[in-house]
Amino acid sequence: MTDKDDRRSFYRELGRYGALGIEMSISVVIGMAIGWYLDRWLGTAPWLMVVWIGFGFAAGVRSLYRAAIQAQREADKEEKKDGKPGGD
Repeated sequence: MTDKDDRRSFYRELGRYGALGIEMSISVVIGMAIGWYLDRWLGTAPWLMVVWIGFGFAAGVRSLYRAAIQAQREADKEEKKDGKPGGD
């Protein structure tokens, strides 16, 4: 692999994992917004907002878990291709 390919791979991974943090925070904010709206509509403040923040957090954690599984599959595939453990 050349230096240019290594750099491109690094930035691709950096973008992928940077997007996970944004996705986690957006999931929580969307859950909070849904809960806030339902609380105003039904007059149950703050209980539905708390529940929906939990749902947003769970959605963010699920996204992180799926990304970890995908990264592990890619690492296993790379290991089989290179024939050496650890990808080095």
